[in-house]
Amino acid sequence: MGYCTRVELTAESAGAIRVRIWASLMRARAAVYPLPCRGHHPNFRGAGEAAARLADYLLVQRWLKPGDTVLSYPDYVLKPLRRDLLERGVSVVVPSQYRHHWLLLEPGRVEPKQAATIRGAERQGKAVPELPTVRLALVACVAFDLAGRALDKGYGFTLPAIKAPTAALAHPLQQVEAVSEANLQLNLVATPEKVWDLASSGASPVVA
Repeated sequence: MGYCTRVELTAESAGAIRVRIWASLMRARAAVYPLPCRGHHPNFRGAGEAAARLADYLLVQRWLKPGDTVLSYPDYVLKPLRRDLLERGVSVVVPSQYRHHWLLLEPGRVEPKQAATIRGAERQGKAVPELPTVRLALVACVAFDLAGRALDKGYGFTLPAIKAPTAALAHPLQQVEAVSEANLQLNLVATPEKVWDLASSGASPVVA
């Protein structure tokens, strides 16, 4: 008499996904400073290209326009995107790392390349006690899927409760089949090769 063995597939835990992505990026030599990338929102080769692609998409598709303000995570991987948006007339607000306030970076009042760094933001940014109204949040993540579910590094700055769409930069190796314990929801993800519009209607995301 034969027996049928039932195999139950369990979803990969958030911790296991993070460890796998960090290891994959290091093994492929895709991660760049700060290294090693374990414990960080990874910075990666091609982040500048991904930033330029996303900045173009945001303005062409009217997610943003000059004069708008975006919130940005302070992570290194988002530095080229902060710079690109400042150069295109979009203000950027980041959390202060040393004080309990926000730093507002306004085009024409800051030098974009310097202000895009956290040290430069501390020196050039205007301290504001409350988070201003933002049109978009630039977030950093470790992993994402095409349903827009994503994982951050598990500690540090977290997205405040705001009603704004979210966008991230990611390396293709950060894409996974499914994120079962997501703590972020993304609307847009840009890699060096494409922009995923995960907020689009229909079964499949729009790719630009």
